[in-house]
Order: sequence, then C-alpha cells, then structure tokens
Amino acid sequence: MNDDDDAKPGAPSVEAGHDEQDLARERRRCERYLRRQGLPSLVEEHSVSRDVWGRSTPFLLVVLILELLTWFDIEWTWWQNLLALLAPFVIVGGAWIGLNRLRGRPWSTLPQKVGAPELVFFVVAPALVPLVMGGAWGQAIGVVTFNLFLLGAVRVVVGLGIGTTLWWGTARVGADLGDSLRRLVRLLPLVLIFSIVLFYNAEVWLVFDRISPQANFTLGAFFLLVIVALTTTGARRETDLILADAACGFSDEAASFSPRQRRNVVAAVAMTQLLQVLLVSVLTGAFFVVVGTLSITHDVREVWAITGGNLLENITFLGTRLKLDQTLLRVSVALATFNGLYYAMNVQVDAVYRTELVEDLTARLRRVLEVRERYLALPPNGGEV
Repeated sequence: MNDDDDAKPGAPSVEAGHDEQDLARERRRCERYLRRQGLPSLVEEHSVSRDVWGRSTPFLLVVLILELLTWFDIEWTWWQNLLALLAPFVIVGGAWIGLNRLRGRPWSTLPQKVGAPELVFFVVAPALVPLVMGGAWGQAIGVVTFNLFLLGAVRVVVGLGIGTTLWWGTARVGADLGDSLRRLVRLLPLVLIFSIVLFYNAEVWLVFDRISPQANFTLGAFFLLVIVALTTTGARRETDLILADAACGFSDEAASFSPRQRRNVVAAVAMTQLLQVLLVSVLTGAFFVVVGTLSITHDVREVWAITGGNLLENITFLGTRLKLDQTLLRVSVALATFNGLYYAMNVQVDAVYRTELVEDLTARLRRVLEVRERYLALPPNGGEV
C-alpha cells in the first residue's frame, strides 16, 4: 500500500513559523495527521476522557435517546404511547438532576467533560426506566449489559484509532484491489475449487436451509473471532519488524513507543490485514451469489428439497425462473467466510505476502515518524495562548 497521496495533504510542512500562532497551528496539523493515520495514541497528552469519551459523546447521546424511544406499543392508545415516550425522558432527566445535586452543581448543568460519573449515568440511567415503569428486572439487566458492552467497544475502537484506520483503509480499497486480487489468485486456487464443489453439494444447501438464525449467527461470530485472533497474532510479529525497520535514521524519542502506543500500532497493522480479508470475502461471496442465482434454479431447488427461507426475489431470465433467496445468501456468506479464514491463515505463512506487507507498512510508518519527530520538537501545547 502506498499512501503518498493521502499523506502529503495532511502532513505538516517542514518550515514552521516561530510565533505562537504558527507553532500552535503546526502542532494541530501534526496531531490531525497522526489521528488520520489511525494512531491517536501518538498524540502527546492523549486523554481518554477527552480523546475517547469526549469524541464519542454525540454517538453515546444518540444511543441513549434511541433507548428512551422504545417504550411504546401499537396496541396502546395514542395518549398511552405519548406517556410511554415522555416518561423515560422524565425519569432519566430526574436522574441527571440528582447526579448534579450530589456533585454540588446546579441542577441544570450540562456535562463539561466525560468521566466515570457520566459513564455510570449512561449505563445505569436507562436501566431505571423499565424498573420504574414496570419492575422489569430482566430488561434492566439487559440494558446495563448492552451499555457496558457498547462502552467497551467504543473504548477499543476509538482508543486504538480503529475507526480512522478503517476509514483510511476503505478509502484505499480501489488502490488495494489489484494487490488483493493478485494475492487471492496466488493463495486461493485450491480452496476456491473446493468451495465450488461444496457450492454444488445438496447437503450443504440443506444444512444452511434448515439451520436456525441463532446457530447461523453463532457460527459466523465464531469464524470471525478465529480470523481476528489469527490476524492479531500475525500483526504483533509484523509490528516488531516494521518498528525495527522504520526507526532507522530517527531520534530515539521519535522512534520510542510506550506499551499503549505500541498496541495502537499493532491495531493499525491488524486492521490493514483484516480489510484485505474482508475484501477477499466480499468478492468471493458476490461471486457465489451471482453463480447461484444463475445456476441453482427453481427446478434444482425442488429436486434438492430446498425451501429457500424468506423469498427475496423472483427473476425471469431468458425464460428461466431464477431465485435469490435466504438460503443462497447463507451458503454464499458461509463459503465466503471459509475463504476469508483460509486467506487469513495463509497470509501468516506466505513469505512473499509478509515481505510486501512489511515493506508497505514500513514506508507508511516512516512518514508517520517524520511527522512525529517534527511534532515532538515543538514546544508543549505548540505555544498556544
């Protein structure tokens, strides 16, 4: 991957002004560049309260509002639904007023920063609604569990810059498409042939025609976890090589990483590989959807006793009835997942692929270190007034 075009507009200039405003502007440009590369931990004075929870506040607020808008029933009258929609906001608003009073603040004070009290409020306050409105302990526990899981996901995604890494990688899908296809041709010929054989096997279609939605999602989650585990393990190994190669020629300060910063680099490397696995899976999945729509006709489904699940589309093509249904999508996604898993396993042992990956990411990290060296040479806070 060559991200020269992406790096140049965001990278700060070599010659920075020496007055306070120029220094502050230069520092902000450096920090913006580091965040755009999916490495927010390299920003000095990185604060979880400000840079993670503060940046996530709009998203968490939207989630909180959506959780409060679910208390209605089409069988109720309009005024009952109106009360059901207003009551949660009254309950949560009262809880916020109580929190302000406990902390010695005016009752109408809005959050100025996001810390432990605000996070506890986000987890607990929505759970008060089912308790007050109906004593539903099960729903309250479910809300608390979901919000805790959501906060954990936000902490990982935003704290490690996974969102910006995904954005950066998605923007380069077109540039990486040729490389991914070339690696796919090199790594997947046998498994692709095997997948085609499986695709035209009636037993495979029967399995995914009869499988329950819960088992289907569980199977998909299991394979996803295996792919993530394989990619993360390989990313740690690649990160050691990348950091050793990229650090040559830079000061010890610029090339030194704390454990938190190192985890951020590992996450960026892992997400780069996961995006390629995703691209391979999407391409093979689309291939099987097209092939299955054209070749697994209505008559073939009748012979195989395939019900198809919820019908999505009936298509007539050259006088032939074609079907795009739930079973076809399930089989295609399953085979795409198998191919993605095989790809993830192969890239861990393919010497050519690993060499290309290390070289590409080393060049990217060297550009990051160039910016970081200039960034660390600036006065604290960039001379901001």
